[in-house]
Amino acid sequence: MIMHQPISYAYLETTNYCNLSCTFCNRDEVVKKLKHMSLMDWELVLEKLKDQPIKEAKLMGLGEPFLHPKFSTICKMFKDYFPKSFLIVATNCQYKMNDNFKDSLKYIDLLYLSIDGYKESYEKFRPPSKWSKLINFLEEIKRVERHNCKITCNYVVNTENIIDISKIEQLCDDYKLEELRLNIAQDWSEDKSLSNTDHISGYSLEQIEYLKENYSKNIKGKAPWTWSDCFWVKTGIYMTVEGNLKVCALNTDTMSIGNIFKDPVDKILNSKRMNEIREGCTKNIPSKHCKNCSYKELSPILEKLIKQ
Repeated sequence: MIMHQPISYAYLETTNYCNLSCTFCNRDEVVKKLKHMSLMDWELVLEKLKDQPIKEAKLMGLGEPFLHPKFSTICKMFKDYFPKSFLIVATNCQYKMNDNFKDSLKYIDLLYLSIDGYKESYEKFRPPSKWSKLINFLEEIKRVERHNCKITCNYVVNTENIIDISKIEQLCDDYKLEELRLNIAQDWSEDKSLSNTDHISGYSLEQIEYLKENYSKNIKGKAPWTWSDCFWVKTGIYMTVEGNLKVCALNTDTMSIGNIFKDPVDKILNSKRMNEIREGCTKNIPSKHCKNCSYKELSPILEKLIKQ
């Protein structure tokens, strides 16, 4: 039996409230009841994890993190427990900036601004977002005290919005965003393959060449990649706002492997089902959970896009 190693990467959801219905998100299939995690429950989570050597953490999930009314406190509490951990948060920018946001920057190391297109295509893929709201938010970003937080643009690439990348690259320069990060679109559902997902499959040779020649350095991901390379089953943890643990953030509609409020973390991560999934990855014989993994499906295209 292959045991789970100490947790070095944590992906933790503290709210599932969201103000958008992005075309590539499966929250409608997954989120049944809206919830902000209470600070009392959050402290219980941190107590459960405090002895783990967490080097990197993302406080995000299927909700907009900054809609949590106490998100700055959430961030502070995490840093109090894990002062050396690198903390990452993403935001959709579709709300009025407030003190909750500004205070959070004191504790966040890297903030992704999610911008997936220019004007009409931006609004198309992130309904009911408004381009004008984004621009107002970016104007505030220019003036806000960033502390030591690096603020970047996170752009989910699909076959339709490739043509907008150059415009967003200019937007990053205009608003002093430190990096343009390009992520090839994924699918987070267990039973769905990228080959059957609109706007994701079917990149033309011309599009692939365009991305490779102009944005190879911006494209994030690892290639070649296969199941035995998966860190989630070895050193990662993904938790929903209800405290449910799932194997990874690339399969959000799968059943939970346990609940952090009910069982010890080590017991959950070394349960029979988790061991079967981990053994399948290690032997490159994926279980049903991992069969349609976006990391694996994207590996061939990333090999073409990322200059070695």
